[in-house]
Amino acid sequence: MIRVIARTVLVFGASALVLAGCGGSSSPAVKLDGSPRVPDVEGVVIAANAKTLTLDGGRHYKVSEHLVSFSTYNRRVVALKSAIGDYVQLGLKGDTVVWLGRIGVVMTDDAKHQTVAYQGVLTAVSGARMTFKDGTVLRLAPGLKAPADARGTTYAVIDAKAHNVQGATFSAAPTTTSRP
Repeated sequence: MIRVIARTVLVFGASALVLAGCGGSSSPAVKLDGSPRVPDVEGVVIAANAKTLTLDGGRHYKVSEHLVSFSTYNRRVVALKSAIGDYVQLGLKGDTVVWLGRIGVVMTDDAKHQTVAYQGVLTAVSGARMTFKDGTVLRLAPGLKAPADARGTTYAVIDAKAHNVQGATFSAAPTTTSRP
């Protein structure tokens, strides 16, 4: 049973832990320790198999045999095929996908506008870049700014076509009280 599971994980998406156990590269394609992961590209997965991945807009990539495919929420392995239809971030080496972080499910409204909901613990904002505790990095849409003291639980709505945050709800700033 373990051999079947391991084979499925390697074919459809391997994690850094699986690679380490299999004697993979000495340095993983991506660290899953919460350090920022800036994607090379992002979008909706249209098709995927062990050899190729296609994102919306007809963007085609090769898939590394050592692909690290994970959920951004818990950094657990996700099967590459299960990401079809989801919004993802990709790390590339040339035209080859070396890591895939699944951000979330794509929702479409009546006007055919595609959005993705993402919730995480915001740790830093630098210009248009929002960095979360799990390592996810999102970009704010042009003209949007986060509050100067933005930290903590943050709910972001990503425009799946523009590949940026079109709106966000930030935690209330911490308050201090003093006694008279």
